[in-house]
Amino acid sequence: MSDRDFRLSKDVMPIRYDLRIEVDLDNWRFQASQLIDVMVHRPTVEVTLHSVDLDIRSARAVAARVTQAAAPLFNAEAETVTLRFPMPLPRGPARLEIVFNGEILERLRGFYRSQKDGARYASTQFEAADARRAFPCFDEPEFKARFALTLVVPSGVTAVSNGPALQTRTLPDARSEIHFQETPPISSYLVAYCVGPFEATPVATTPSGVPVRVVLPRGLVDKGVYARDAHVGSLNYLEEYTAIPYPYTKVDAIGVPDFEAGAMENPGAITYRLTAIAADPERSSTHALKGICYTAAHELTHMWWGDLVTMVWWNDLWLNESFATFVGYKVVADLMPEWGMWRDFVATLARPFALDSLVSTHPISFEVKNAKQAAARFDVITSWKGAGVVRMIEGFLGADAFRTGVRSYLNRYREANATADDFWRELSTASGRDVDTIANAWIREPGHPVVHATAEHAGTDLRVTLRQERFFADRNAAKEHAPQLWPVPLVIKFGTPEGVTERRVLLNARQADIVLPQASWYFPNGGASGFYRVAMDDVSLHALVGAVQDALAPHERLMLADNQWTLLKAGAATIEQFLGLLAGYRSETDRAVVSVLADQLGWLSLHAVADAVRKPFETFVADYYREQFATLGWNPRPGESVDERLKRAAVLGALGAIARVEAVRTEARLRLERYLSDRASLDPNLASVVVGLAARDGDVALYERYLERKRGAATDPEEEQRFLLALAAFEVPELIQRTLEFALGNEVRSQDRTFLLAGLLGRRSSRLAAWDFVCAHWDHLAKLMDPMLLQNLIRGLGQLTFEPVATQVREFLVPRATEETNETIAQVTEHLAIDAAAVARLEPALSAALAARA
Repeated sequence: MSDRDFRLSKDVMPIRYDLRIEVDLDNWRFQASQLIDVMVHRPTVEVTLHSVDLDIRSARAVAARVTQAAAPLFNAEAETVTLRFPMPLPRGPARLEIVFNGEILERLRGFYRSQKDGARYASTQFEAADARRAFPCFDEPEFKARFALTLVVPSGVTAVSNGPALQTRTLPDARSEIHFQETPPISSYLVAYCVGPFEATPVATTPSGVPVRVVLPRGLVDKGVYARDAHVGSLNYLEEYTAIPYPYTKVDAIGVPDFEAGAMENPGAITYRLTAIAADPERSSTHALKGICYTAAHELTHMWWGDLVTMVWWNDLWLNESFATFVGYKVVADLMPEWGMWRDFVATLARPFALDSLVSTHPISFEVKNAKQAAARFDVITSWKGAGVVRMIEGFLGADAFRTGVRSYLNRYREANATADDFWRELSTASGRDVDTIANAWIREPGHPVVHATAEHAGTDLRVTLRQERFFADRNAAKEHAPQLWPVPLVIKFGTPEGVTERRVLLNARQADIVLPQASWYFPNGGASGFYRVAMDDVSLHALVGAVQDALAPHERLMLADNQWTLLKAGAATIEQFLGLLAGYRSETDRAVVSVLADQLGWLSLHAVADAVRKPFETFVADYYREQFATLGWNPRPGESVDERLKRAAVLGALGAIARVEAVRTEARLRLERYLSDRASLDPNLASVVVGLAARDGDVALYERYLERKRGAATDPEEEQRFLLALAAFEVPELIQRTLEFALGNEVRSQDRTFLLAGLLGRRSSRLAAWDFVCAHWDHLAKLMDPMLLQNLIRGLGQLTFEPVATQVREFLVPRATEETNETIAQVTEHLAIDAAAVARLEPALSAALAARA
């Protein structure tokens, strides 16, 4: 085992930390001391902890009434400090006493710095393994302990941590010393503390008596009430779902100015990026409000699943994230049924499906050798494919049996550590089914199956032959891989003269035949709950297209559209088949399906439409949405549903950005002018569409106004981000270059830089300039960005599907891979090769299809 893969010995286990930190915001420094009560299980002359870039001033141990000074020995590769003592520490309780100093870091990990509106803030982000950058600790999930924290902070600033503040006193130098309540046993990556001029909403209390606040940077507190109430609702739901009272003393949901991810589940002190927690419900889009509610539900699910019961090691990170993703959607879907959350869930599954169709994918459950590998695996397979499989298992077992197993698991392992196998065992007991065999087949194998379905009439019935194999986006890849077999829990929906019915089949062989009595059509993924693709023969697909609008639910129509789109890009379906299916969706009423179809047409427009057929394609798209637009118009109607408003935004976006309808773009500019002077003049769900469309035809004067609006929206995170990201939509070459330079400046937070650059990489007018810019500034960007953000930039380069640039990107990225980006680069370069081949195949085929329709 290399030093990089070092794991702590269990000879010494922590019990309690007593940590005192003096925070110096002016100089971005801190001084600290800590007492760690440990249990020594075997006599030892040395104790190894994790520590990175900390200046340890002194260290000693007290055991059996003997005090010994330690000589600290650092191992940079293992990220450890070993305290070596003159005599062995005896078996039994001992106390480590360590004095150390450190820097409040520029990177968004560890104890890090932020600035907003001239004020200084410092916050923590410790998952996966960055507590070691803030204090020496046993920084592995299994080493749970209690934490008692004292913070000394400058006068006039607020400090928040996992526990409530028990006592605050003013020191002679006017600083404040704040003692926080000790935590229950938690892993080090869940410790949190934030310091700065924060303000808190009034406390709201759940029916069970848990106090809930939202804590935001100065000037934003009125934007926190909506999120506070969302936390109250979700917490109440989860206490009932788990049948376990909330395990901690309070909920502080803290919005921090800079944040690498979206949120972090620190018990009692959940941290969020501002767009995920701060909003005015009267001015915010439904998308923003849904995001706030879902993120709150996701993070609060972790209070039980991840915090109360914690994984033994990072191998089971997927289960933490998958379960919180799935249950987070369940919470909001039940609390806000009008939002149609399960349609959004199905739509988002397109991302893990795409990654999982690559040779370079990985199993949901995987071996993690070190913390850097854990950080690299925070991807859509870990969270979203896993969530899809968990949902599929719930559907297979039934919701009641699934919940019984969840409750048993949480009670059995509370305040301890557990594995995925422990969870399957509880589900098996609760349901009476062999969950372990089914679950492990899905989580330990890379990829997913495609089920080929062919049908023939047998009298009045349909005989359907089902055959499974692994699905690859590159059809040639199957030749190089051994066959795989899954237990596929199929739900087959079919139509009969008496109505629509379902049949459940566990396909655990390579091939099987089934008979569907009196069936006229069938759909092999009823409920859209299966994590598999289907490839239907032409006869079956033609029969299904005729029943799409009447017989399939919106989330099933959505899954079918995404399924056929995937087959098209993989070369397993023709453009004529895709356009034929598209015709079946012409009268589509559901906003989520309309949005997915618009995304697909947008991909064709960006990647596969030759200049010679650009006008015919735009005419085709304009005609496709003409009836929808005639019905929806620009203005919301009294009593109109949220779905109708979101559908209007998708249709107008397609007409303005893909079809480039002049009348729509002109109207967008007129409505922008009214919006800039009166935000109430425009439905919040149309704001981003209008701002983006107007930018496409914008000049220098409008660009300046966007910058001004962005700078003036410091107390409205959604509006600030809206006008920042819209800078990427300007098509004037000089403004494109200006935006690229702006992206590297201090006005763009590191958390937002990737999104701005990805926007430029994803537009025909700016992608070449953006590619040249990223190449020229790669070393600087790699230093500026934390690993998760750099991974997102690499994914942004995956939009450059045209040759010779696609090849150039692959050749550029491969030699620049690091341990934290190696997998992302492998996935992006493979995806680029596949998409470039798809573009080469689809461009002439689409041109021919458009010519045939002329």
